Amino acid sequence: MEMWTHLPFSRVAWPILLFVLIGIGCNDAEGFRMDRLQWERQSWDSLHVQPLFVLDERMKAPVEIRPDLVQVTLFDASYDTLYSGQAGIIPLQDIELGDAERVLMEVCGFYGERVACDQENVEASEKRAIVEYNVTFPQGDHGYERAFVDSRVRLERRQFGEDSWERITPANRKEIWVDAFLPAQESSHIRLPVARSEQRFILTRYGGYRDFRYAIQSSMLDVDSALVRFDLYVGLSDNLEPVATQEIVLRQKSSSEREAEMRLLVEVGGAQVLDAVSGFFGTRRAYVFVNDWSYQALDRVYQATFELHWQDGFRGAWSDMTGEMHVRADGMLGTYTLRRASERAQERWDERVGTLVLELEPLFPELSMDPSQEDSTLRDNEKTGNRR
Repeated sequence: MEMWTHLPFSRVAWPILLFVLIGIGCNDAEGFRMDRLQWERQSWDSLHVQPLFVLDERMKAPVEIRPDLVQVTLFDASYDTLYSGQAGIIPLQDIELGDAERVLMEVCGFYGERVACDQENVEASEKRAIVEYNVTFPQGDHGYERAFVDSRVRLERRQFGEDSWERITPANRKEIWVDAFLPAQESSHIRLPVARSEQRFILTRYGGYRDFRYAIQSSMLDVDSALVRFDLYVGLSDNLEPVATQEIVLRQKSSSEREAEMRLLVEVGGAQVLDAVSGFFGTRRAYVFVNDWSYQALDRVYQATFELHWQDGFRGAWSDMTGEMHVRADGMLGTYTLRRASERAQERWDERVGTLVLELEPLFPELSMDPSQEDSTLRDNEKTGNRR
């Protein structure tokens, strides 16, 4: 004798089984579905969409049926609607789309209260940018603040069913920009939006300029040169690669530029020495004369022997001294060693310095801080009302 035992459904299993039973019942009751989504590309700018719908009735073979309405909707890669309307010949503004951009086609049939839908992916045409590109940097006598970009961009798409290309002019202009950076410094990027074929940029107006300038200055101080790269981009797809690149090497300093840099270091360093030995009333006038100098490229250090002559501000007495300065090209780690001094100057030196060697403060303090420190200093100055 067979025994049947009733096992109650658990709280978890019952809703799942109920859902399955209801789902099967609804599908059997509706029986309306899309059998095939037929579509054909007639050109890059039009599609022929012809879906086939059937009605599956219980215990009967599927019967082809004409829905009350067939709705076709096209979405671009950003899910913006490109088209919404009936099936048949569908227009597609291909030239406004990106390179091989994915277009989602959704087709729905409505039969009474029943709805059946399906989706397909359609690709836009291949597109490319043909460019003439040239960058002048730096431009003029403005340091690293200005650049000139000459970029002439022509857009093309592959002809339908052929290997050749044809020129296109989208109604909505594709975004064009330049990414300027130093390959050795990831934080040095500046994005420059290009609005005209010939455009001058004042780089200080764009985000990231301080990092960009700091990277150039650091590279110039380290290896006497800096490689700056300018990548040109055209917004034809999400997976962007530069369509053109130009690299500019900022060259090493010439001997005349080295001499000018040395004289600037001597001028600033000499002023610090003079401040250390001058009297309470300061100086009325002062002169500096460079006797000898050299540059050690390996260590990036200048050595300069120079004379200081100054007149006191109170009694107008003259003093002089000769010393030797060693300092890095960035103005750091500077020292001044006294070699000879007049009696009055020697007294001041012994009284105020007291050692043979005077350690100098950074000669270019703006280069001794990184951009984040510079921003912090600027904020502090703004709070206290100071301006640099």
